[in-house]
This record gives sequence, C-alpha cells and structure tokens, in this order.
Amino acid sequence: MGAMLPQVLLYLFLPVLPFVVAEQIWPVGKRPEWRDYGLNLLISVSGAYLSLPAGLAAAVWSAQLRHILPWHPFSFTFHSINAVPIVGPALALLAMICVPLLLHDMWFYWAHRIEHKVPLLWAFHRIHHSDDCMNASTWARDNFLQTSWRSFFSIFTLGCFVDLDFVEAGEAALYSSIFLTALSLLYHSALRIRLPWLDRIIVTPQVHRIHHAVDPTYHNKNFADALPLFDILFGTYHRPARHEFPSTGLGSQFPAPQSFWSAQFGPLLALSRLALQRGRKRDTPSPNP
Repeated sequence: MGAMLPQVLLYLFLPVLPFVVAEQIWPVGKRPEWRDYGLNLLISVSGAYLSLPAGLAAAVWSAQLRHILPWHPFSFTFHSINAVPIVGPALALLAMICVPLLLHDMWFYWAHRIEHKVPLLWAFHRIHHSDDCMNASTWARDNFLQTSWRSFFSIFTLGCFVDLDFVEAGEAALYSSIFLTALSLLYHSALRIRLPWLDRIIVTPQVHRIHHAVDPTYHNKNFADALPLFDILFGTYHRPARHEFPSTGLGSQFPAPQSFWSAQFGPLLALSRLALQRGRKRDTPSPNP
C-alpha cells in the first residue's frame, strides 16, 4: 500500500493543478490559499485508503448474492457495438462513458439525498460541505465513512441488477471515471464562470455552488453528480440566476475541521461520545417521586 502513495498523490494533484492556476486568476470571492488545497488533498488521500475495504467487500458480496436472487440481473456487452460499420468503435467508447454515468448518477442522486436526510450519514457528509472556500480540491474532500457508504450503496445494489463482464466493467469504469473526475473538478472550482446553456444538461460550477451555499434558501437543492436530469425530475433543481454565486460552507454552526485527522475521525468520536452520554442517561435510575 505504501508504494501506491506516490501514484495516488499524483492522480489527485495533477488534475487539480490547472484549476488551481485558474482559481488564482478568476476566483469567486476570496482566492483559495495553499493551505486550503493541501488540507483537502490530505483528506482525499486518507479517505481513499480508509474506504477501500468497503468498495471491495460490496463488489464481492453483490457477485455472490447475484446467484441466489429471484430475478436475473440484466446482462449486456459494450463490445457488440463495435460491429456497427465505421462508427462502431467510437459508439462503443461513448457508451462506456454515458451508460455508467447515467447509472451512477441515478444511484448517486438518491445516496446523496439520503445523506442530507439521515442524521447519522449527514454527520459524515457535512465534512464535504464544511469547506467555506470551495475550490477544485473540494471534489474529493470526503470522510472515509461517507465514501464507504457511497461505494457500498452503488456497487452493491448495482451489482444485484447488472451483470457485466469483469474486463468490460473495468474499462467502462475507467472511461466514465475520467470524464466524471474532470467534470467534478470543474463544478467544484472557485471560478467565476457562467455556462447557462449547459445548466440543464450537465452540472456546472454555478449549479453545484448552489448546493454548497451557506444560505438555507438553497439547502437540499442540486444533488446530482453529473446530470441535472434527476434533480429536474424529482423537483430539487435550482437553476442559478446570472449573478448567483452564493458563499459556501456551513457557517459558524459547524466550522471546518483544521486537520485531516479531525475530518476523518472527528465525526466518529463525536458520535461515540453522544452514544455514551445517551447510554449513561438510560442507566441512571429515575428519582423516586
């Protein structure tokens, strides 16, 4: 695992670098500082390592469960598209990006809404929202238990309904992940750019900034990860106005963590203390009337 660390850092740092430069030139409000980027990258790396077992377990368990389900999972192959004359290979590549993206976003939308609704899941997800200077590096600023929940929710449930060749699944995941990572870096970025013609097609920086806004007026809006389609269908879409670039974060009510340690383990310790306090209250005998 230690040998993988330089590659992980490279994977996280290099894609962020162009956005860092752009954010210093065309920022929304205050320019992100180097500490903002550094802390987010530390949170991202630690979260990726700590959540890995959950993703692997979800994939293995769904594959095992698939054989005893009372239905037959949907099976298909992307490579059959290659048979289409001339444009076959290009269509296959496009399908490997778009089909996983559509499935991912449908599952992500509901996982994300649940995180905002269930207090236990929100306790971990709010680390992502606590960034009061949202920037490109915020895209992977996630508590490891939130990442574990999303991995399990999507991989485990999708594995019960879709049966895809292992090699093809890996290819599709690679191509769609490259696109999704680039898009997520863009829409988390602190860039003052407007793309109104794209706001209803893909998630843009303005659309996602609404989701991260401090102002309660914007809360529970724009949950989608890539396609506003699901927000539009289920009534949670807010299309930003021309000059709508709200401040981000959770305000003084929940200040941002100051270290990757407090970001990853602070919520878990807080919940543990709360559970102990409730346990003691239950064990304390009531005074005699």
